[in-house]
Amino acid sequence: MTIKPTLASLALLSGILFSANGYAQDTVPLRLHHFAAPATPVQTEYLEPWAKRIEEQSEGAIKVEIFPAMQLGGSAPSLYDQAKDGVVDIAWTLLSYTPNRFPESEAFDQPFLPTTGEATSMAAHEFATTHMQAAFEGVYPIAVFAHTPGKLHTRDVSIESVDDLDGLALRAPSKTMNRYLGLLGAQAVGMPMPQIPEAISRGVIDGLTLPFESAAALGVLDIAQNHTFFEGEQGLYTAMMVLGLNQASYDALSPELKQVIDDNAGLEEAQRIGQVMDQAEEKAIEAIEASGEGEMFYIAQDSLAPWQAAAETATAQWIDDMGN
Repeated sequence: MTIKPTLASLALLSGILFSANGYAQDTVPLRLHHFAAPATPVQTEYLEPWAKRIEEQSEGAIKVEIFPAMQLGGSAPSLYDQAKDGVVDIAWTLLSYTPNRFPESEAFDQPFLPTTGEATSMAAHEFATTHMQAAFEGVYPIAVFAHTPGKLHTRDVSIESVDDLDGLALRAPSKTMNRYLGLLGAQAVGMPMPQIPEAISRGVIDGLTLPFESAAALGVLDIAQNHTFFEGEQGLYTAMMVLGLNQASYDALSPELKQVIDDNAGLEEAQRIGQVMDQAEEKAIEAIEASGEGEMFYIAQDSLAPWQAAAETATAQWIDDMGN
């Protein structure tokens, strides 16, 4: 016997499969992996609200699961490929973790370039989406951004002038900053963020370069209690980062769900992350000042000449490398 579907049965089936706006009812899980501590402001103040927005706007059809501190395995330098290869769906990582792979991004690694996290993040996103599309093949860049300018944090010595850097082992975040600190007489040590707490506590390094918000989230400011700032609009350095979605994961979404992702990606998201970092930076500095446990040092603008001369040399060398 042939059973003919009635209008009522078709309507019931439609109601089971789709919500009122056409989103499939089966939940699409997207795993988001990153290198930073779970308490880092980028997770608590941006990634978690972003994931909530995605879930709400998709009416529960997309569920973003966040895995901080490399919980899904691998090393921080492997994060980009984890997203590109589909090991995870989304990764937040620094492009400088894979030296020479994103040479254009190194334009943002140059010393004394960044201003605020917000302004520099917006510039980074516009730059990347204009000049780096081929480099991001296989990854949908939800946002490209840069952190609030980093400062110097040292354990047993204070840095009050460029001469104080001589011979110090300092963690550097990128190839460019390795070169720059070397020009100033320091022993630059490259390492991803997760390795910093053990390195500073064991005395493997004398200090590190990080924004306060990141250093606070890592828990290293109770060890490295000497902090050096640079007066003026431009900070010491920043680094370009990406929140990237596996292209195949994006392509597999329905048009409606792709639109949800699109509505929560782009320049405005880069701006939001930059704002989160700027606000967290201010709070971390205020907390240290209130505790009285850290000592702040300021390099005045009229003392910046040797720092900036080395910056010009480092940038000139990078330009020369890019031309070869």
